[in-house]
Amino acid sequence: MKKQTYTDAGVQIEKAESFVDRIKSRSKRDGHKKMWKGAGGYAAIQEVTPELGIAVTTDGVGTKLLVAHELKKHNTIGIDLVAMVANDLICVGATPTMFLDYYAVGHLEDHLSDAIIEGIIEGCDQAGMILAGGETAEMPGVYEHGHYDLAGFAIGTVQKSRLITGAKVKPGQKLIGIASNGIHSNGLSLARKVVPKEKWEMLLEPTALYVKAAVSAMNKYHRDISGMANITGGGWRNILRLNDEVGIRIENPLPVPKIFKIIGESVETEEMYKTFNMGLGLAVIASANDDAIVSEFASKGHYAHVIGTVTDQAGIIEIEGMDFTLKSKLK
Repeated sequence: MKKQTYTDAGVQIEKAESFVDRIKSRSKRDGHKKMWKGAGGYAAIQEVTPELGIAVTTDGVGTKLLVAHELKKHNTIGIDLVAMVANDLICVGATPTMFLDYYAVGHLEDHLSDAIIEGIIEGCDQAGMILAGGETAEMPGVYEHGHYDLAGFAIGTVQKSRLITGAKVKPGQKLIGIASNGIHSNGLSLARKVVPKEKWEMLLEPTALYVKAAVSAMNKYHRDISGMANITGGGWRNILRLNDEVGIRIENPLPVPKIFKIIGESVETEEMYKTFNMGLGLAVIASANDDAIVSEFASKGHYAHVIGTVTDQAGIIEIEGMDFTLKSKLK
């Protein structure tokens, strides 16, 4: 049986990357010169004072919405929405503070809308953010039969001295892995294609929020943290977004959640690591105090350990025991 790919599921990662590059090129203005550059493009940062910046980012939850719709369970999808943006903000060293949502639906139904907002509020509480506002749009003819869409917008603050740029990532530094709790909110177009519907409840597990643990770790060890990567779309290649002059060698990976073993029955292993988090929810690169950083995440309920090291093999991730390497661009 032919193994499935993300492209087979209708998602074209390379085309999406090309589109983002075009946006950056066409939108470039003089004002961009005043912005601070954070690692990996996880957030945009506007200088407020020479020592303080405002970080902003936006995202959605993709076709995980269809899983919620199919199972008629909508009270956790809001947690995913908050996590997708809040987990990005911390990757530039920012402390997330405020969240806004955009909720578009054909016709407002109280039970559905209340369940979605319940999840958003829960996500904000987990991240230590406030739900500052948002927008609700009724769009009959665009969204029908109970379908809806969600987008989230997060704002945070970052001190210039704590800004994570990726420039300090060097060969020999340790890579700490913080465990995911499942599929999170990426790769669902492929997962829905290969996971039997009787197991879709596993796909709905809400995305883990790393914010409070990460902020606590940065408060204590920001001088030692040179990089942080939220493992979302593009799988483990997200680590390579931090610094294109180095590579990564994975020697002691985190356990792989059961859901990925089910998906792996129909998808090649290399494609899995290019698409999913495979148990690695957040990656932290440390120049020192790696054991203390691991303990900090563990104290907040996250399983973590050192999974590898930074190498001088630019743009390449080597995974011990695997017969392939992941590169900064899909080939």
